[in-house]
Amino acid sequence: MMAPWTRIRSVWRYLLAAVAVLILGSGCTTGSPEMLAGQLRRLSTSVDPGEAALTAHTAIDYSRKLGRDFHAIPPAASFNNVLINLGIHRRGLCFQWADDLTVKLMTLHLRTLVLHRGVAHMDTRHEHSCVVLTGVGQSFTNGLVLDAWRRGGHLVWAPVTQDKFPWLEVELIPTYRAELQTAADKLEAAEKQ
Repeated sequence: MMAPWTRIRSVWRYLLAAVAVLILGSGCTTGSPEMLAGQLRRLSTSVDPGEAALTAHTAIDYSRKLGRDFHAIPPAASFNNVLINLGIHRRGLCFQWADDLTVKLMTLHLRTLVLHRGVAHMDTRHEHSCVVLTGVGQSFTNGLVLDAWRRGGHLVWAPVTQDKFPWLEVELIPTYRAELQTAADKLEAAEKQ
């Protein structure tokens, strides 16, 4: 027969594991740049391994920087939205994470990877934005989601069709895309100084 404290400890372990699964979700990965680079290379045989490695390192490192800049409190990214809506934090909504990560990745002048914008639950209060990368000529659904917001600066990635969000591709209007390109040009110039 199990001692009462042993049973209680077992119940607490089970509850903590269940909470972790709920908070962290399923079907997504965080990990090393090497793991992400491997997934990027597997998108297409035309993906340059060096470009995949550079993109992976940049995406992971820049997501961490955004987490610091936005004063994100992981793992509950939605808590940060509350702080923004209360005026405590100035920026850090999911579309801002996606915009800023897009701008940073634009400075890499990718040749064998293509940037896309993914949106889930469009026009609802649960709307969510991310960056999606594909190989050249691939459809959006074959891409890899890069979501810096979800875990407050700890980059999450997953194949579009295996992630917990029902992603749809959204074509950025030309003026918005031009604004992102201008921001990328400014960022690139600042980094060269």
